[in-house]
Amino acid sequence: MASFAPPGEPTPSMRDGYSASEEKKKRRQTSWYISECGLALKLPKLPVLTAQHYFQKFYQAESFKAHDRFHVAMACLFLAAKVEESPARLGKLVATCGAVRHPKAPPLDQQSEAFAATKHEVLVKERALLYAIGFDVEVENPMLHFIERVKQLKACKALDEADEQQFSQLGINFIGDSYRTSLCLQQAPQKIASAMAFITIIYMRKLPPKSDKARLNRMFATLSISERSLNSICSEMVSLYTENARCQTLIRDLAHMGHLHPEVLRELGLAGPAPRARSPAPGELKRPRPP
Repeated sequence: MASFAPPGEPTPSMRDGYSASEEKKKRRQTSWYISECGLALKLPKLPVLTAQHYFQKFYQAESFKAHDRFHVAMACLFLAAKVEESPARLGKLVATCGAVRHPKAPPLDQQSEAFAATKHEVLVKERALLYAIGFDVEVENPMLHFIERVKQLKACKALDEADEQQFSQLGINFIGDSYRTSLCLQQAPQKIASAMAFITIIYMRKLPPKSDKARLNRMFATLSISERSLNSICSEMVSLYTENARCQTLIRDLAHMGHLHPEVLRELGLAGPAPRARSPAPGELKRPRPP
């Protein structure tokens, strides 16, 4: 089993000369690539998220300089599809991932030596991946915990039935986005699920008003996440959305509520009083003090 860089310590890629921002960019771009390949392969959501988890974990032990990230990405998908009981043929996977990476290029000749070499390289990377993760292929996915959170929020009347479908879809999308970061290596899946439920509530502007203390307390009791963990996850997530026009109100609201770290506020230019797209209802964005 490979050794993993502890949180806060330089990763193998950083020790090989990559800056933290360069590594973060490669992680995000390649996680997005895995997601797009999963869609093209028509894989269910779960194996795609598992593949992204493998990818993040692999590069906590190995360097981008030593391992081609696209071959590793294909290996992660190939292994995850088998683990999650949605196997994909290696030839189809290589051809599909190649088309996603080079959409304007002619299809790969599956009889060519180059195609055979790529398939071989994916198998080599799969073995390297298994070694890096210590052959521990089981992944506890936050999506399953999120589905349970939705049921609990609905049961305690913190989530209206009319909003359930949209809430569930948005939350699962946020969970998918979280795999473009290394949150899966930093936080327990239950905490990620709760934080994504909270972010979805704020995005949909469905936080109960301050006057409805009972409903607010039920919601936060159901989410069952500390302020420290929630703030850490929110701070990591908003960095994905700085150029997304649809998420600017979400970012401002999280900043106004005090759920973003000071360094994130400075990066976003939101240090000090945060401007808002509109004035919220009285107490709408204030988390109640614990009883």
